[in-house]
Amino acid sequence: MLFQTIQFFAFFAVFFAAYVLLQRHRSWQNALIVLGSYIFYGAWDERFLVLIIASTAMDYVAGIGASGRNPSTKNLSLATGFLVIGSLIALWSTIGTSAQYLLPVLLLVLGIWGIAAIGQRLAEPARKKMYLIASLVLNLGLLATFKYMNFFADSFEQLMTGFGYQPSFVTLNIVLPVGISFYTFQTLSYSIDIYRGKIKPTENLLNFSAFVAFFPQLVAGPIERAANLLPQFAKDRTITRERLESGAVLFAWGLFKKVFIADNLAGIADGVFANPQAATSGELIVAVVAFTFQIFCDFSGYSDMARALARMLGFDLMLNFNIPYLARTPSEFWQRWHISLSSWLKDYLYIPLGGNRGSSLQTYRNLSLTMILGGLWHGASLTFILWGAFHGLILVIYRLAAVDDWLPRAGQKDIRAIAINTTAITVMFVLTMIGWLLFRANTMDTLSAYLHALGNGGWYKGWAALKDVLFYIWPLLLVQAIQTAKKKLEVFREMPAFVQLNMALFVLLCIVFLQPHEPAAFIYFEF
Repeated sequence: MLFQTIQFFAFFAVFFAAYVLLQRHRSWQNALIVLGSYIFYGAWDERFLVLIIASTAMDYVAGIGASGRNPSTKNLSLATGFLVIGSLIALWSTIGTSAQYLLPVLLLVLGIWGIAAIGQRLAEPARKKMYLIASLVLNLGLLATFKYMNFFADSFEQLMTGFGYQPSFVTLNIVLPVGISFYTFQTLSYSIDIYRGKIKPTENLLNFSAFVAFFPQLVAGPIERAANLLPQFAKDRTITRERLESGAVLFAWGLFKKVFIADNLAGIADGVFANPQAATSGELIVAVVAFTFQIFCDFSGYSDMARALARMLGFDLMLNFNIPYLARTPSEFWQRWHISLSSWLKDYLYIPLGGNRGSSLQTYRNLSLTMILGGLWHGASLTFILWGAFHGLILVIYRLAAVDDWLPRAGQKDIRAIAINTTAITVMFVLTMIGWLLFRANTMDTLSAYLHALGNGGWYKGWAALKDVLFYIWPLLLVQAIQTAKKKLEVFREMPAFVQLNMALFVLLCIVFLQPHEPAAFIYFEF
């Protein structure tokens, strides 16, 4: 169910009406959120719901255990009852063809009770570690099975074939569940933060289920921390006019970025990447520019709409994008781009690896490993790994050169500072585009063909396509110039009424009349 479809608008209208009617009944509202979120997610494939339910049940118990306490019989019964009943309901319509999904469910039930029995015999430190490991094994196991197993099996088979062996591995004929990387990382951070003593576990399974499955940000983030989002399910939410108006404006802006900018730019980029050998050098460069703005508007558009929907329901989600293409350095870029993932990688990977606490070589190693694994998070492809390695490399180079130390303060007004900052932004933007070429290529064969085709000549022939790109992105550039000048992202409602009216009409007309005929899925649904 895509945000930009009539189907979603009908779903949200019904959901919101019921949500308002239940405004004085927080528990019923939370139950509605769980039900609505499962309907929303199950619209792709109801079998995927079993994975969310399993992750919810395991991490509910693991959270309590990771705090050092023994989960009570009530906790265990609630979790396993939720797991079994929820899975049966999710698979009810396909039980004849999906009965094999019930065996892992039953094994997980036995595993939860077995872990609890072992935990009662352990001292607190060992118990905490055991429950954390259980959470890690389940969530990373889901990712490994559904996202990476075939990739590593195929890669190993190719490697062995190169040495003259002919191994045969069984690969899984499975569909990648939508958004699995997002909700597994979200629940993982919950267990890890409890183990570290940063937050306390919840015994309210309903609230925890709503936290895991919250439909506005379920399939493409932001990857919320329990410390921010989970407490919001435990307090009353007030739906105010200000929240509705600001949420509607933010949703419209996100929808505009998706259907007018991103989806139209996709037509420019996709045609070239599908057959790079047939393109001129100019068309190849313009295709990278088009994808650079496509992926930003596609992903940040989703994040805007997710934050807007949550805001209208009385929730506050974290900011996920902050004008990233004005970053001057790689470290600034990752403080502005996909902030929820970059901060996750920093807190749960880079710092545990040692961060910058060791020698310079150790710091460079930690940066590189973090970015390579960040690339792998995006998908089982060598090009994603190469993209992560590239960003790790430029982070190391900028750190070696101590660029952050000699750059002027951002926003400094003298001519020298403006010239240096503008140059730094331009260089970083070009490096970002090189990275996006690696990211978009999908396969090494496509990347090789693209790089080889850059010698085709005809640089001037990209002008027509560049004019199309500029036609679609000029509203974005104008708005971001205003946001930068005002040092504030949500500036629409501060403008004069006449300007607001004209901007609203422009956005509405573009959404209705200038979007592609078929709604396109969001790029990050693949991850």
